[in-house]
Amino acid sequence: MSFTVRVLLVGIGGLCIILGFVGLAVPLMPGFVFFGIAVICLSSASPTLRRKLASYPKVGLFLHELEENRELEFKLRVRAAFRSALRLLGGSSH
Repeated sequence: MSFTVRVLLVGIGGLCIILGFVGLAVPLMPGFVFFGIAVICLSSASPTLRRKLASYPKVGLFLHELEENRELEFKLRVRAAFRSALRLLGGSSH
């Protein structure tokens, strides 16, 4: 992955973290969605960030499930990612 793409992913991830915190304060803005996008962007940008994020049990499970479903067609991948995100939000481990 090129340096430019990594910088762009880190920038988008940082922006999504900021928007996620804003979403926690603003009732109609879905902060969780932005945190999920940030996790995906930051874990794609750097193997070090990926390992650090995966060390958190629920986030690690979320990333693992996304990786498992990578081979599915796009529509099924979106459904699987949505289920993983709901599981992360709901606190269920399985």
